[in-house]
Amino acid sequence: MNLNVLQKAFGTCIFCFLIFACKKAGSVEDKSQPPVTVERFNINAKLVTPNPSPEANKLYQFLRENYGKKILSGVMTLNSFDETNWLKANTGKEPAIIGLDFMHCNRGYTWYDDKTPIKDAKSYWLRNGIPVMVWHWRDPLRTTEEFYSNKTTFDISKINDPQSAEYKAMLNDIDYVAGLLKELQKDNVPVIWRPLHEAAGTWFWWGAKGAAPCKKLYQLMYDRMVNYHKLNNLIWVWTREPNDDAWYPGDEYVDIVGRDIYKQGDHTSQLAEFNALTSLYGNKKMVTISECGSMPDVDNLTKDAAAWSWFMPWYGDFVRSGTNNSLDLWKKMFASNYVITLDEMPSLKNQ
Repeated sequence: MNLNVLQKAFGTCIFCFLIFACKKAGSVEDKSQPPVTVERFNINAKLVTPNPSPEANKLYQFLRENYGKKILSGVMTLNSFDETNWLKANTGKEPAIIGLDFMHCNRGYTWYDDKTPIKDAKSYWLRNGIPVMVWHWRDPLRTTEEFYSNKTTFDISKINDPQSAEYKAMLNDIDYVAGLLKELQKDNVPVIWRPLHEAAGTWFWWGAKGAAPCKKLYQLMYDRMVNYHKLNNLIWVWTREPNDDAWYPGDEYVDIVGRDIYKQGDHTSQLAEFNALTSLYGNKKMVTISECGSMPDVDNLTKDAAAWSWFMPWYGDFVRSGTNNSLDLWKKMFASNYVITLDEMPSLKNQ
């Protein structure tokens, strides 16, 4: 199947720091399965993490209970609350989910506070919002500040050699991020955790050497975070690319399957993608639009019964430019009874 790649626009951060752009797949993964109806869902009742925190379990059960009934709104941010504030100012509402990134953490940047993502996650959670966290993981050896496979030669295949500098560097970075996530655990904040995203696209170093080392790294990260660091506040998401069966870490490591869809101006429900993923994972994993350029129109979602758990447009022009999502569409989405916004979120705290 041909893979049409869409590269995100670059943005400029403080001190003229060049912000990343993710490449995206635009192909539809249609396995020619029959239409999926809500009655067919048999979503796993438990998280893959043993003895999850009460808050993580409450959050997962909330997602599970709303699956097929409503969709949660989300937005990715670059700087603290930039897009949620813009949406509030222009629509009167904010999304239920905020997207955050560990991209700048543990790099020694003098202009950046490494605690920013966890501070933002806690702040939104205290307002009943849901943090979704991703990690654009820069070269662990620090020979570059890059994560794209065409800009760094970092060799993930060294995951097979525990004595290698690369292995030790990856482990050190995992331990650092685990420490940040542990601070959220201490504050009773659950996190929807989406590591090693879009791996099979091969545009990131974690996908550059094929399925086996990436799969092993994901499993190592899970083991290190859950069993060694005793993190129990994470809901684990695998971000699928077309035809990445060999990359999938396994049902025992994944709670939810995400799909990043970038098709400018396409506000369809992405029903073919939804049906294919639902069937592929045996109707047992919730599936979600973990990133998108143009979000699906709520009318199409309800008409097609495409029961994605949430949608999350990327930051910047993907949120604010009418070529991707018009302000009228944002207002329509946020006004719909089918779309959950921040003001409609219940408290999922363990009270």
